[in-house]
Amino acid sequence: MQHILCSKERGKRLGALVMTLVMVFFAMTAALPAAEAVTQKDIDNLKSQAASLKEQKSDIQKKLDKLSNSKNSALDQKFLLEEKINVLREQIALSEQSIQEYGKQIDQKEEELAAAKEEEAKYYDEFCERVRSMEERGNVSYWAVLFNANSFSDLLDQINAISEVMDYDNEVMDNLAAARQAVADAKAELEESKAAEESAKADLETQKADLVKEQASVEATIQEITSQSSVYAQKMDELEDDSASVSSQIAQAEKTYQAQIAAQMKAEEEAARKKAEEEAKKQQQQQNQNNSNSNSNSKPSGGGGTAGSGGYLWPLSGYTRVSSPFGYRNCPFHGQELHGGCDIPAPYGTPIKAAKSGVVIISTYGSSYGNYVTIAHSDGSRTMYAHQSQRAVSAGQTVSQGEVIGYVGSTGSSTGNHLHFELWLNSSSSSRVNPVAYCF
Repeated sequence: MQHILCSKERGKRLGALVMTLVMVFFAMTAALPAAEAVTQKDIDNLKSQAASLKEQKSDIQKKLDKLSNSKNSALDQKFLLEEKINVLREQIALSEQSIQEYGKQIDQKEEELAAAKEEEAKYYDEFCERVRSMEERGNVSYWAVLFNANSFSDLLDQINAISEVMDYDNEVMDNLAAARQAVADAKAELEESKAAEESAKADLETQKADLVKEQASVEATIQEITSQSSVYAQKMDELEDDSASVSSQIAQAEKTYQAQIAAQMKAEEEAARKKAEEEAKKQQQQQNQNNSNSNSNSKPSGGGGTAGSGGYLWPLSGYTRVSSPFGYRNCPFHGQELHGGCDIPAPYGTPIKAAKSGVVIISTYGSSYGNYVTIAHSDGSRTMYAHQSQRAVSAGQTVSQGEVIGYVGSTGSSTGNHLHFELWLNSSSSSRVNPVAYCF
């Protein structure tokens, strides 16, 4: 009778143990905690920047809505649209960066899930081994072990041994439960990262569609501006005012980047010194060979491939036609006025190259010049590139001659794709000269 009772009791304990593990498993699979991404701090920072850009875009849109009923606000509307496009470009860049971060995060979560599953399998095998061991013991019970003790001391030893076995069994179950919880956590984190990545991709597509729409709006507005000559005449007045403003900005920027400009000048002087030494060495070699008259230099042709006689490179390769040259001209609205640079027509998106090595001291958007860049050169001169569709450099950046610094567009006071190119011999707008004479 005692044997039957012990067997039944053992069966109840084993059944209870199995039921407990089943309930723990289902409880774990039902609870899916939120993921804490490995690169979550970086992603949160990107989200914060994106939210700020979204707010800027919203503010600009409100201003656009106020201007929509005004017939004479077309040019102001164009400026706001261009500002909105610049914000959209920043949003797109942030979205692309976020998608890259989510991709890295997903790879890591998949590795963590695989490791968690491997750990779960190890503890499950250990649990099954314990169950098989209990079944193999058959009719041997804890009570039988205790009653078979030979002495009180032996009884205490048996009690300690049974306690250790029970603790081990509990540890096996706890380890298995923890491993299954880790699998559930890893699955939840992986799914959340994948959902976040899909959301970022959807945002990116929306932003790209918005960019296309806003660019089309700019083109439509340009057509409207063309028919509103009175508005355009007013903005031409502002263009000359902006020229003086840019001069002031350049003077201020020179102070900020004075050290970089000095470093650029030193580097160019060193390069010139080495070049002179090489030329002297070549001449000496030619004299030794009695071929001193064989060295004939051809004049560079400019046009974007080679620096001209003034040492400046033409900024648009393959596009040399000037639609509006430097100098005084008759304006139907202002009479005689100075056009401080030359206008070079070229297709939208044509790369604009730095005419000379130097330091970018201004890279910004202005209502007249649109997206424009000003570069300070080691000889004290400055070059300016206006109406760009997109700028490719930032203030403080050192650029080499021929390096792409932006792309042709029609931002600011412009009604057609072209580059407005200016050459200043110093930091004052009064030193502007005809750039064609220095590039060819």
